Amino acid sequence: MIYNYEVTEQSLDLEPFAARHSGDETVSYKKVFGEDIYLSFYYPENYDSKKKYPAFLFIHGGGWATNQIFEDQGTWQGDHLGYLARYYADKGFISVSIDYRLADVKGQKENYQVIDSCDDCMDAVDFVLDRAEEKGIDLNRVYILGESAGGHLAAYVTTCYKREGFNFKASFPINAITDMVSDKWNVRVPLASNHKELSKIPKDEYAYYMSPLFRITEDICPVVLIHGSEDFVVPLAHSEKFHEKLTNMGKECELHIIKDTSHAFLLYEYTSFINSCKIGISIIDKYLGV
Repeated sequence: MIYNYEVTEQSLDLEPFAARHSGDETVSYKKVFGEDIYLSFYYPENYDSKKKYPAFLFIHGGGWATNQIFEDQGTWQGDHLGYLARYYADKGFISVSIDYRLADVKGQKENYQVIDSCDDCMDAVDFVLDRAEEKGIDLNRVYILGESAGGHLAAYVTTCYKREGFNFKASFPINAITDMVSDKWNVRVPLASNHKELSKIPKDEYAYYMSPLFRITEDICPVVLIHGSEDFVVPLAHSEKFHEKLTNMGKECELHIIKDTSHAFLLYEYTSFINSCKIGISIIDKYLGV
């Protein structure tokens, strides 16, 4: 299904969540060349690890090359999507905001390419799921969301992550880059790579390997795509093609298009599309039934 939204005034107050955008617990989930890579947990009120909670994983954007460290954080503790992680923690989820290896701005530096960012996010999911019992995470109710380049990473994980007996409950790629073959984003595909999987295939297949659009399998979870109609950074066609392919496969997929809205509308702390931001959240809320 495809849904279209006019931008209207929204009453949702996000400031209380933005004010608490840092995670409750930030931990290193892996080391790369001695460098820690972090994720942050956000816990519900009166959290009790002996109970079972749904989990919501968040992956930030930034062109795969930047994250956000606020002045009150000092170090990375949740980035721009921290407010959203807090919002859903307050709704009873264990939220997890994931950082990853930041790629070289041109995507060519060995071991710091977009594919390495993909690997980190896959490892972050492993880290969280391995601690599901310890944290009180219900493995039957794990959701994932990413925005922009983070949308690419979330979609990549959605299409490529395999764990026996597990699947995401739903995936929310927001303004996501899904095609690195036929769009401008193919300039971020490495020209050469020592990556364990890319090194096994011809270079002209790298972009296909890194594109969620071409990695969809029959066991994909339900997908909810949200995109701004006037996004000239990541064109709407990225979500349209992903939706079309899933629909043609008979898979559950929704595409929500917010009119007169450009890129990065979900980043509350600096977005000029605040009502679009709130509409996006209301779409997610409705799907989740919260």
